[in-house]
Parts: sequence; C-alpha cells; structure tokens
Amino acid sequence: MESLGELLKSRMTILESTGKTCTKHGKKVVQFIMVQGEEVCPLCERDAQNELLAKEQLEQYERAMSRRDYRTLATKSILKDTKLFDAKFGNYETADPEETANKQKAINVFQKYRKGEVFNTWFTGMPGVGKSHLAMSILQNLNEWGEQDKSCLFVSVDEMLLLIRNSFDNKESQYSEYYFVDLLSKVDYLVLDDLGAETGGTGTQKTASDFTLRILYAISNARQGKSTIVTTNLSKRELTKMYDAKLVSRLQGSIALINFKETSDKRIKQIEV
Repeated sequence: MESLGELLKSRMTILESTGKTCTKHGKKVVQFIMVQGEEVCPLCERDAQNELLAKEQLEQYERAMSRRDYRTLATKSILKDTKLFDAKFGNYETADPEETANKQKAINVFQKYRKGEVFNTWFTGMPGVGKSHLAMSILQNLNEWGEQDKSCLFVSVDEMLLLIRNSFDNKESQYSEYYFVDLLSKVDYLVLDDLGAETGGTGTQKTASDFTLRILYAISNARQGKSTIVTTNLSKRELTKMYDAKLVSRLQGSIALINFKETSDKRIKQIEV
C-alpha cells in the first residue's frame, strides 16, 4: 500500500494551504491543503488510509483462519482407513428399507446442523453396516457448505488413545493428551468413531481404564454446547458398564439416534467359486 507521501504525490497538482483548518485531532489543529482541486486534511487522509489497511489485513487474517479451519478435516483427522475420506451420501449404497431410512436420517441431521441446531448424533449397530460412512458424509457436507469456515474432525477413539500412550515414551510426538483434548474440544463438529473398541468391542466384559475415562471426560465436558457424532457397536447398557452412566449421559445429551438392527455387514462380500 502507498505511503501517505506517495499517495499525496500521485494525486498532487498544486499543494498549498487553503487557509482552513481541521480540528478533529484533539488539541492539534491542522491546515487543509489542496490536492487535485480537493481540500484535504493530511492527518485525516493518513487515518483513512491506516483504517483501510487495517481492514484489509483483518480480512486477510479471517480468510486465512477460515481456510485453516476448512483443512482441519483433511489434515488432523485420525482414521484407521483413509479410504473413509471418500465417503459421501451419494456413494452409500442402500439395499434394504433400514439402510434407506438411516441414510435419510443422516441427511436430515446434516440439514439441521447446517441451520445451526446443536445436538449429538449416535450411530449404533453391528460392525460393517456403514455407521462411519454416514458419519463422515455428514462431516464432508458440513465442511464444504457455505463459507467453508467450520472446523470438522473425524477421530477413531482407539487410534487416538494409542497415539497418546505412545507419546509417553516419545517426547517428540505431537500427539500428547493435551494436544488431543485441546483439538477435540475446539472443533465445531466432531466424530468419535468406534467408541468402545479400545476395550475389545462387542461382547467384552472389560471396563475402561482411568486413563481412557479421564480423556473422554475432558472432551465431553469441553464440548457441552457443541455437536458431537458418535459411532459405536455397543448398546447403551454395554457402554454404561464399560464407562459409567455419567460419561455416557454427557456424550449423549440431546441426541438423534440412528440405529441399525437388521442391516448386514457391508464389508463381507460373497465371492463365487
């Protein structure tokens, strides 16, 4: 941007005092000058240019922050299988009424989130029915919608806990407990994928460790008032035994439940021999 001197020089035909003064600068009185036939206060001109520069810098900063938030899904998500990034509503195949109904429920959830409604969503049912696919589809649409200024994050719970444990012996690892709690607490929309798998999943009698409970409590407490999506193979009764009723209640809150009862495992494909 031009300095005041350059600006005046570029506009100048005759520079002379007009005899009038500007009193907008406290006790300082500044004489107007003529610039290309206009009466101009040099200090007012300087202030206007500084204000314009500050506005442009703020807009640049806000655009940069928006792009940073937009990239959160692609750069900070923790997935077991990166092919999940290809998940869309359009490529979720439906073969029975339950799949069709649950796909539409997931689309409805996205539309409600887009309107600014705040609630949690739970996908429950046996492995392989497409819970993670639909959860990622919601995030993908939220990430691409509107001004693309919302931060979305998809995290596999057991992978996250493994990375945190590994950081205990690797001081150079960025994946500390603080890193994940801070990241998951701040994003606008979060998917906690495969909750309960870290203790063995369906049929296990194990309970979550104090380490796991501490992290999940910190995240759930910080996300009050934000929307969180959870996928799990476990029932509420199993989750309550594994963790505790208070934690499960916090993670549920106001909840939209999308339950798969009859859909078969989509990952099992029969091969003709």
